[in-house]
Amino acid sequence: MRACLLASGSKGNSLFIENGETKLLLDAGLSAVEILRRLHAIGVEGSELDAIMISHEHQDHIRGAGALHAS
Repeated sequence: MRACLLASGSKGNSLFIENGETKLLLDAGLSAVEILRRLHAIGVEGSELDAIMISHEHQDHIRGAGALHAS
């Protein structure tokens, strides 16, 4: 299992979790472009994500979710 904190705080929250072949993004509180940049920095492409899970509907947890889902 691997967990990588991409962002934490009032300006955005996002956590990447990988277990075996499953790749999950928990929260998408940054812009989609910034989340993809940070994923790339840890060797993960956005197209590899199996799911995006949102913990709750505050802007600092959902900001990039729509754009990531559409890509």
